[in-house]
Amino acid sequence: QQQGNKGNWQSLVKFLDREGLTPTVIFSFSKKKCEEIANMLRTLDLNTATERNAAHMFAVQTMSRLSPNDSILPQVLQTCEMVKRGIGVHHGGLLPILKEMVEILFSRNLIKVLFATETFAMGVNMPARAVVFNSIRKHDGIQFRVLQPGEYTQMAGRAGRRGLDKVGTVILCCFGDEPPPQLTLRNMLTGSSTKLESQFRLTYNMILNLLRVEDMSVESMIKRSFSEFTTQRQLTLNDYPKLLSRGIKGLAKLEKEYEQEADSRIGAEDIGDYYATSVELLSLNKSILSFLLSSAGGTGGGALVPGRILLVTSARKHAYVATPAIVVKAPASTTSSHPGSTEASSSGGMKHTAVCIVLLPESYVLEGDGDDTITANAKPGTLNYVGSSKQRHYAIHEVDVGEIVLVSSAKHKVDSKALFKDSAPLLGKGLGIGSARDPFARANPVGGRRMDNDPFAGMMARGKKGKGPGARSADESSQQSQLDQVLSYLIDAEILQAKSRLGIMDLTECTKGTHQGSDMFEFRSACNRIDGLMSNLRSFRSHQHPSIERHYAAIERKETLKATVDTLRHLLSNESLALFPDFLQRKALLQTLGYVDSNDAVQVKGRVACEVNTCEELIVTEMIFEGVLNELEPAEIVAALSALIFQEKSNDSELDSELPDSLVLCCQKMRTIAMNLGSMQRDHGLAIDPKEYCDNSLKFGLVHVVYEWALGVAFSSICELTLVQEGSIVRCITRLDELCREVRNCARVVGNPTLYRKAEIASVAIKRDIVFASSLYIS
Repeated sequence: QQQGNKGNWQSLVKFLDREGLTPTVIFSFSKKKCEEIANMLRTLDLNTATERNAAHMFAVQTMSRLSPNDSILPQVLQTCEMVKRGIGVHHGGLLPILKEMVEILFSRNLIKVLFATETFAMGVNMPARAVVFNSIRKHDGIQFRVLQPGEYTQMAGRAGRRGLDKVGTVILCCFGDEPPPQLTLRNMLTGSSTKLESQFRLTYNMILNLLRVEDMSVESMIKRSFSEFTTQRQLTLNDYPKLLSRGIKGLAKLEKEYEQEADSRIGAEDIGDYYATSVELLSLNKSILSFLLSSAGGTGGGALVPGRILLVTSARKHAYVATPAIVVKAPASTTSSHPGSTEASSSGGMKHTAVCIVLLPESYVLEGDGDDTITANAKPGTLNYVGSSKQRHYAIHEVDVGEIVLVSSAKHKVDSKALFKDSAPLLGKGLGIGSARDPFARANPVGGRRMDNDPFAGMMARGKKGKGPGARSADESSQQSQLDQVLSYLIDAEILQAKSRLGIMDLTECTKGTHQGSDMFEFRSACNRIDGLMSNLRSFRSHQHPSIERHYAAIERKETLKATVDTLRHLLSNESLALFPDFLQRKALLQTLGYVDSNDAVQVKGRVACEVNTCEELIVTEMIFEGVLNELEPAEIVAALSALIFQEKSNDSELDSELPDSLVLCCQKMRTIAMNLGSMQRDHGLAIDPKEYCDNSLKFGLVHVVYEWALGVAFSSICELTLVQEGSIVRCITRLDELCREVRNCARVVGNPTLYRKAEIASVAIKRDIVFASSLYIS
């Protein structure tokens, strides 16, 4: 997006002045650009003679606080000249006293046009009549992007002064460009607010200070943070503590019953190992088949094609374990279970289910009136119907891929339409949901005559072949023949399975012709584990036990409840906290470095680190204990410490050759300490790159500047040593004063009087002139 030339900006400012839209704030997302645009307007004067005189007098009063040398700084002279003409600049690179002067003049309506960065809209109550955006794109530290709705609202909200303006005007500049797309503007103007995210981060200083007190632990601090607010609130609202208490009692009862039934499990003593292997096999097959169904198509590349023999397990729901089943309808991806199914998807997530005819165990007894209404009302050939053939019972069930123990190599030709009739409309009507599926399900035929009263209902037109009673009888006979054949297949598979001879399908063959993505390696390795797990499953004595279904259901009920209790315990424990692993890793590093002992008692190094809040406490502590600062002069100490404070990007990162050798050596040692600390943090599991950690923690761009300032050189002279703006230099030196006090306290803790005195002298040396000029707001 073009930024506009001198003519564009002069025309815009004249328009604002002519239309009475001043005072105006013009937002630009670059300090340099603010200065450039303001310099384009040197020929414009927006103040009257009275206003110009008032602005000049206030500027003179402000400059009287500065020393003669500081009052002739280029930035000071330029700013004073601009404000007399009603034009101002406000950004982080401006000297603090100049920023205060600009803010006061703007509030008095003596500055008509103010060029400011985004920070002017944050916290400063400076409303204007109009707001202008130089651009709607900004750099967020990573990339250029369009303003978010919250950012736009914060800045645009400056337009319109309460009690003075009926409306506020916002202008978006598009010099030489097409306006932004309508969709972009709509999202920026009316989009949802930015989601509030917690910025709570654990620091070593925080951990050490919390370990020193008994009133609050680190875990409690994490729980009270905004990042854990939603999670902790849900735990309370869902009564998880009560659920855990009930779960523990229920688990104790189930374990007692399980122990009492030990005598009835003769021949099935290894049911626990059998269940664990079965669960692992079920989980593995679910992941494999889900991958196939999502990548190879509806039948999973032929794995679940109609006629395929499977082994399925559903002990608690249907009372069968590793029993043969044959697919009659290929899987379909659904967001909930079939209306006729006994299981509903509680999560509403995507699931893959296939309709199968399942051979029920020989011990199965068909009850006349089942508890399941759907099963009791099911008709032959429909879902959940239970029938008999070949002196065995069978059921038509919807089988989830998570219930499939084995996909066998056996496949038979079956007539799916004859074996299974999708009864969704019929069952929907019986469940009271028919109206949702077919709004005309209960409607009468046109003319008000019902079909059951039609005297010609059973007759056929001449020459038409229809399904009369004889045809229906033939269909039923064919269907029964098909069922008998299918039951024969299932009984044969049961016999083969009992002899451990039922073949296992090579599922890797189902991926031929599909995209060989990055997941294929994991898929193949999972397929290779199937044979071994199936061999282990067949080797257990429980596998051939006649009452395997009852024992399996009992241990499944117990293990499921145990897993739920373990989950609740984890959710209610400190281990569920998102920052808890980070805390453990940082504490382990502190123990390695000797800041705390094995009992979490804070040692001398830890107490020293507790004194540092301004910068990286570990680097400062290691510097003090390695004696890096002991041989330096006060000016060299404060210069070296500036590398820990200064955080802006600068081209002056290399140390100047004019610096003393002792200071250069100290900076090199600081780099070594930072690299070692970065490596140790990485070794303890923290996601930290040593070089990146060193570069972000130490920036030597103002070492020479601060050194000369501490020696008493004038501010105008030190500004010539760097391209860093004056405001950034002042901000760095101001924070250095605080760091010097912290280093002095660290020296007191370790008992180093020499370093204590040097830090005190360094603090006094930098507290002078324009850097520590008194604020206009409080004097």
